[in-house]
Amino acid sequence: MRILKNIEPERVFYYFEELSAIPRGSGNEEAAARFVESFAKEKGLVAVRDKNNNVFVKKPAKAGYEASPAVLLQGHLDMVCEKNGNVVHDFERDGIKLILDGDTITADGTTLGADDGVAVAIMMALLEDDDAVHGPLECLFTTEEETGLGGMKAFDKSQVTADYMLNLDSEDDDTATVSCAGGVRTDFEITDIPKEPVTSAVTLKVTGLAGGHSGADIHLGRTNAIKLAFSLLEGLGNVKIISVEGGSKDNAIPRECEIVFSCDDAESAPDAIEENASCAREKLSPEDAGLKVTSSVCRGGFHAFAEKYSRNVISLVDALPFGPLAMSKEVEGLVETSSNVGIIRTAGDSVKITSSSRSSVSSSLDEIEDSFTALADRLGASARHRDRYPGWAPTHGSRLQKIYRDAYVSLFGAEPKIVGIHAGLECGLIKEALPRLDIVSTGPNARDIHTPDETLSVKSTAKVYRLTREILRRLAELDS
Repeated sequence: MRILKNIEPERVFYYFEELSAIPRGSGNEEAAARFVESFAKEKGLVAVRDKNNNVFVKKPAKAGYEASPAVLLQGHLDMVCEKNGNVVHDFERDGIKLILDGDTITADGTTLGADDGVAVAIMMALLEDDDAVHGPLECLFTTEEETGLGGMKAFDKSQVTADYMLNLDSEDDDTATVSCAGGVRTDFEITDIPKEPVTSAVTLKVTGLAGGHSGADIHLGRTNAIKLAFSLLEGLGNVKIISVEGGSKDNAIPRECEIVFSCDDAESAPDAIEENASCAREKLSPEDAGLKVTSSVCRGGFHAFAEKYSRNVISLVDALPFGPLAMSKEVEGLVETSSNVGIIRTAGDSVKITSSSRSSVSSSLDEIEDSFTALADRLGASARHRDRYPGWAPTHGSRLQKIYRDAYVSLFGAEPKIVGIHAGLECGLIKEALPRLDIVSTGPNARDIHTPDETLSVKSTAKVYRLTREILRRLAELDS
């Protein structure tokens, strides 16, 4: 039974619901790519799907606008796969279970995938909208955006003929984004850790935190579950780690973490942990009011990492930065550089930690890489930097920005915001390859992305669809 029926624009929500039924976590986008490719070919459009499952679709100009400038619309197929701990959902097999509540679309205990499924749906609706006025239209559906912009990196950008680009991966319908941060991921690993037998284990669980996007929400003061869980071990003597699991995506602020460990006085550990948790609660942001800290003791035979190596793991987590590291000197309130400890796992005799760092200043990312390498060397770990991508420098007052502003004011009678953001967008990569592109990013109101609380506004989606059509019309009339 269709959930998103009788709401407008009907075709946007039709395609959003169709897409939501297709599993499409990063690296698992083939089915979604085939869906878009088949759709385009059924409409008689040129569609090219590459080996990375990027899909590039071209639609001829509306009659009479053949001489107008070509425009590129772009969004990504993949989504962040997060779920609440009590939810049974296999992101490799199961579609998203949508819930419609008035103006709000959400999912049943999982991420919704509006980031960036709504862009895919808007582009598909426009590609079949024969009443829309536009010049030559190009639509690019990319993959692996959430795990390092892999699809955009691999895409053959020489296929693009457009001089103007609308990226549809932003989350505020009254805002044009005109710059973004670059970033890099760092994988730390401590291997070949000796183990020793212990007779008791304490299980510490941190749950109920708000989490959020590691770029867009990094300045909001939200608590990192991994950092918090390790801080709760303070004052416990001779801690030896048995296992640890925290976070699931490096570009999401971790909401949950579980540490199993031994210590000198296991029986008194829960009381000490609760005392530490009480102090931590005094510093929480309102969004993190749902924090739950539980601990329990189990007797039996266990094998734990030797104390020296456990100390190194604890010291590494403690030393890794989380949150804003520098603010922009040019744009008030904009984070310039940040870092997020996103994932920690034990596997056999090793511990792996992944951190995601962002900055609009390339040299700051260089400094972070150098400092992380030195930190790893000091604590007996390795550090591998990967998936680095460039930022997108602002070009204020461009032609497309003016068209966006004029279209917005004409339709809605208010001034839009023109901003830079700390999150990463694919715009930096394509701008680096095609400097001629005049780019603006926009999108409907989506909140709490990268978390199971993610929502999408119906009215805002309709607003952005209308705005996108109007921008295309104004661009078509430039040289027609």
